[in-house]
Amino acid sequence: MKKVLLSLIVASALAFAGQGNHNSELSVTLGGVKPEGNLDLENELNLGLRYGVYVQDMFFDIVEGGLERASGVKYDNSNEKTDINRFFVNLVKEYDLSKDTALYALVGIGYEDYRNPMFDNSDDGFVQYGVGVKQWLADSFALKAEVRHGITFSGNNNLFYNLGFVIPFGKKAQTKMPIKSEPIVIQKKPEPTPIVAKKEPKPVIVVVSKDDDNDGILNENDNCPTTPAGKVVDSNGCLKIVRLHVNFAHDKADIDQEYTPRIKEVVNFLNDNDSYSVNLDGHTDSRGREKYNLALSVRRANAVANELIKQGISKDKITVKGFGESTPIATNKSEDGRAQNRRVDTSFNK
Repeated sequence: MKKVLLSLIVASALAFAGQGNHNSELSVTLGGVKPEGNLDLENELNLGLRYGVYVQDMFFDIVEGGLERASGVKYDNSNEKTDINRFFVNLVKEYDLSKDTALYALVGIGYEDYRNPMFDNSDDGFVQYGVGVKQWLADSFALKAEVRHGITFSGNNNLFYNLGFVIPFGKKAQTKMPIKSEPIVIQKKPEPTPIVAKKEPKPVIVVVSKDDDNDGILNENDNCPTTPAGKVVDSNGCLKIVRLHVNFAHDKADIDQEYTPRIKEVVNFLNDNDSYSVNLDGHTDSRGREKYNLALSVRRANAVANELIKQGISKDKITVKGFGESTPIATNKSEDGRAQNRRVDTSFNK
């Protein structure tokens, strides 16, 4: 069994090393088990393998299935030994302490199989709960430490303590294209252009150009003919995105004072155009875990929103949204590119 587990470890490391933005992970653990005294069992050495899948919109973050095996466990006051296999499913909730460190809690249910049952030890189901800490050393590797308490259906107790490592996989593609920076330009809706026939003894024919999406750009000049109603567009009829060029330090949501004049330009525009509101879209680079980056992007957008509010803009005119690492405008393989991706963009609604 140990050779099989070691082979899985090596194969997993070769297959999945270097993957980021993961949606599942493989964990390998090594630790001990301290049985309750009345079980007549000595402490066990425990080797485990788990596979977890990240979930969304649930009260927990990971569903994981696992197998742990203790081989050659000695019975007290006897020369007899037994192998114990434990199979289980856990629900795991993570709590981020930083971009690379998370505490987690788990609850689960499982079944333990004794190959040589003796002294009232026999196959049984169990429930378990525990806590642990996970430390990411790179996008492709993390260490974990964990303590669990298991209670069998017949009321026996085991204390589990494990160390292990985590290999993530399931990389998500990013296909959105960068958006070029442009100045704030508000297009006025042009008057229809009639074409009148020559003054001859014929009926007057009038042809009026159309603007089907009512964005102020005539159909023949509109490159985005289905722009949502009420959005501010550029001269091509496409959604106007304004890059504030407010960039952030790694893992930070603090705004440097050098960006105050650019935020002031947005304030002035909103004050001069009272019927407009603003969208603030936060972004990050690709370093770190996707869930953490999504929350960080929201904090960055909120930081800009707070600056607008401080300068007199009503919070009712501000919409905040985080996109995490999903919409880069530059490569994440260089420091300069990552710095450009740590940003807040704006667009306006009529």
